[in-house]
Amino acid sequence: MSESQGTDAARRLTEAFGEPYREVVRSAVDAQQRNVQLAQGWVESVTGLLESQAEANRALTRAMESHTNAVEEAIKSQERTSRALAESLEAYREVIERNTALQEQSTNLIQSFFGDVTTELREGMQGSQEVARTLMEGSEKQMEAFQAMLGEAMNSYANLLNAPFDLYRKNLEAFGKQGK
Repeated sequence: MSESQGTDAARRLTEAFGEPYREVVRSAVDAQQRNVQLAQGWVESVTGLLESQAEANRALTRAMESHTNAVEEAIKSQERTSRALAESLEAYREVIERNTALQEQSTNLIQSFFGDVTTELREGMQGSQEVARTLMEGSEKQMEAFQAMLGEAMNSYANLLNAPFDLYRKNLEAFGKQGK
């Protein structure tokens, strides 16, 4: 077997092991990216829904305030029921304000939570990509080392096969010099 055939065999062996490994790493990185995109879409949907709900609550609050104002004007004409209705309206207003404040706090909390989750997922994906790059670099170095080792083994094997012929040639040369 010639040296070029040995080198070709080593190169084909390296390519056979290297490409499937790269494909697995690429697939893992692609899956990680799809997961992050899915999570981001979900977070954006939930955030939009909560923002819509908060806006609806604010509109309800405005409508209730308008209604409250109309009722307060009617109450002014009724001295006796005025105090009772005013107290109940104030309590109702506090409930609405607390509900709106709680809803806004919930929205902020969820936005913060999902923002943190998205950040963590992004950082995790970047870490996974870095690990994949490191693995790919390591596998390339391993393939190069394996190819070099295989080349050296092929050279050693060729030298081993040629050793008897070299010894025979040297003996012929030495015998030819003695005969002259």
